[in-house]
Amino acid sequence: MPSLSLEKEVRGRITLVGLALLGAYFLSTAIARVEISVLIGVALFFAAVAVAFIRGTDALYLVIFAILFSPELGSGVATGKTGGEGTALVVRAEDVLLVAVGLGWMLRSAYIGRRFGIVRSPVNAAIWWYMTASIIATLLGVIGGTVRPKSGLFHNLKYFEYFFLYFMILAHVRQRRAGIRMIWALLVVFFFAMIYGYTQIGTGGRLVAPFDAEPNTFGGYIVLMMCLAVGIALEDRRVQVRTAMVLLVLFATPVLLFTLSRASYIALTAAVFAFLIFSRHRLLVASIMLALVIALAVGLPLLPDRVQKRVTGTFERGTQYHVQIAGIDLDPSASARVISYRKAIEVWADKPLFGHGVTGTLFVDGQFVRILAETGVFGLGAFLYIFARLLGEVRRVTASTRERFFKGVAMGFQCGVFAMLAHALGANSFIIIRIAEPFWSLAALVLIIPRFEAEAEAETQPDAAAAAVARPYAEEPAPAATWPDVSGRSL
Repeated sequence: MPSLSLEKEVRGRITLVGLALLGAYFLSTAIARVEISVLIGVALFFAAVAVAFIRGTDALYLVIFAILFSPELGSGVATGKTGGEGTALVVRAEDVLLVAVGLGWMLRSAYIGRRFGIVRSPVNAAIWWYMTASIIATLLGVIGGTVRPKSGLFHNLKYFEYFFLYFMILAHVRQRRAGIRMIWALLVVFFFAMIYGYTQIGTGGRLVAPFDAEPNTFGGYIVLMMCLAVGIALEDRRVQVRTAMVLLVLFATPVLLFTLSRASYIALTAAVFAFLIFSRHRLLVASIMLALVIALAVGLPLLPDRVQKRVTGTFERGTQYHVQIAGIDLDPSASARVISYRKAIEVWADKPLFGHGVTGTLFVDGQFVRILAETGVFGLGAFLYIFARLLGEVRRVTASTRERFFKGVAMGFQCGVFAMLAHALGANSFIIIRIAEPFWSLAALVLIIPRFEAEAEAETQPDAAAAAVARPYAEEPAPAATWPDVSGRSL
């Protein structure tokens, strides 16, 4: 009997070794045939899952730092009829990280017995409406033959990824200290991105973000983060913080100019007017605005020739494309953009309700016109509804927040929303990873500022504020849960 059991044990070990050798053979064969970028993506995925499972919220810092510094891992899905900025489906390390962190977060929540779900906020319903309209439009496009199924599916998933980040931060960030660290992490990434921009100034080309080739994207990101820094500088009374933010804005200004992005210049103008309207420091903002206008008028001849030509050349008549608006000639680039808008509206008129589906029409370098052509009036209406709800809630948070740092963050983001809406007139701003991910990260952080203040209140008055701290953690579907409103009413 002992010899029989020993024989079985030996056979089992031999079988196990054989299977291991066979598995190693097939694995090595597969590795030899797979591109190195795919292997890097797989390794990055499992590493991020492990970090998210072990460290929890700390994994979100990986996502934040990857927003600007994530290389491409591959791009295998054809875009159908559209192409260009914001249309080619490119898989970056950031995409892998985001999915991995989300998976690790759910595994950790299940392991420790915590509920995980989608936190209720005033913006959720508008997001669901937009996602529904986009999916319906794409399905109709597949049926009608204007959308390739694989292209429509993956592009929708890519766009919804940004909403997933928003939902994940709402549910993931539960402590005031973590929120503050994430905001500073975004600013640190911004600083390093500006250093990268300075390394390109002497090359003679337009400045772009790391691992990117589109100056318009980089310019939009810079304007958004400048709004955040200006908001903090205006509201935070700590001298060291205010000084750091002012220096950061000054440091970023030359980089923004050398992107030569006219959409970003328009966005910056919109941001200045937004601060003039919504900030309590209107006199200071107006003084700075007047000084900038005078400096621009006096110093325009001192600006680099490329910047001057990019601004003044907008109104020079072109030979290939020529469009006039109110009797003013536009250069070929601006004329081509206007012509594409006209064509997109003509295409939209054929299917006004749900459009031609995502990737189902011609390329349009403008967010609103593109959404109209792809998802029709239902999609565009839902998209605008998102920002109506978002701006309303951000404004309430800005008005109610007592802590100066958070008030500055909320004010900066509020003006940044208007800046990005202006930027979207000439770019696909809200479907580009370099802009959309920091935008929705900030949106989530701003909307949970009441949670942070309730936590600080609970530290001083634990009995009175216990309910207020618990309230923002409500998850869908939980009919009794409410989102904290500054007026004290339930939303």
